[in-house]
Amino acid sequence: MESAFSSETIRKNNQKRLQQDSRCQELIADIKAVEKLIDSFGFLQFGRDFIFCRKWSFSLQAIITSLELTIGSIIMCCECACIADANTLLRKYRDDLFFYLYIVVYDSNKKLDTPFATTDMEENISLWIRNDLNNLSIQDVLKAIGTSPQLRDAVATYKLQKSFNAIGERLNNFVHGNGYTYYNRNIEVYNDNELCGYLKALVYDLRYVTMAFMFLLILCSPLSIMSTDYIDYLEFGETPPEDSQYWVAPFVGRFISENSSLIDDNCYKYLLENTSMQLDPL
Repeated sequence: MESAFSSETIRKNNQKRLQQDSRCQELIADIKAVEKLIDSFGFLQFGRDFIFCRKWSFSLQAIITSLELTIGSIIMCCECACIADANTLLRKYRDDLFFYLYIVVYDSNKKLDTPFATTDMEENISLWIRNDLNNLSIQDVLKAIGTSPQLRDAVATYKLQKSFNAIGERLNNFVHGNGYTYYNRNIEVYNDNELCGYLKALVYDLRYVTMAFMFLLILCSPLSIMSTDYIDYLEFGETPPEDSQYWVAPFVGRFISENSSLIDDNCYKYLLENTSMQLDPL
């Protein structure tokens, strides 16, 4: 039976009301910018993201594609003020993003033949390839990444574990409905600036986990952010400019320079000092 007061659904009414809020629209535009970043990153990785694990060879494109689509779903939820659903999807985005890094860390340490316990990682990745992975928690993923010889100094220096715990607690509150405020609501019941505040927190968490991912990825796999110039020259039969293999894709450089302070004011300097990639000094 239709509502006696309106023929529109709550979702449709939320969407119409939100379209009239310029502050919320600006925050949704920020989410769309991260969606574009992931889209560009996936294109950049095409052909250079193959991983060898035991008897398998596979590309990480499936994870990147899923990440981009998940952000699209987050955007649709935010456009209808479904904040609980958006945060639930953000937790999935975080988990998938760092499982991607988990695989890259495994591959990087294996290639370097570093004294790092990759046995469990290899088994988990093998199970994932066979669609049989169970009970691999985000805590185990982050622990493996954080104890990698290439990354443990950065993780400890910038207290990434503490920040991730705080973000994880916020996301879990929405996933598990740990209170009245963690449910989707009719936009009419929000107090002044309350909805905007929730969107602002979501955008912060999205940008933080994406920046932390990029930060750690650069340290363990710097060529992941290499611009296409070096390969383009080779494909056209020309000699690449000197050191062009260290040039950074412009969209990555912009994102890092604009968001590195989310981790720490000295984060960008740390990257300059600990990678061969030619990031522009701030």
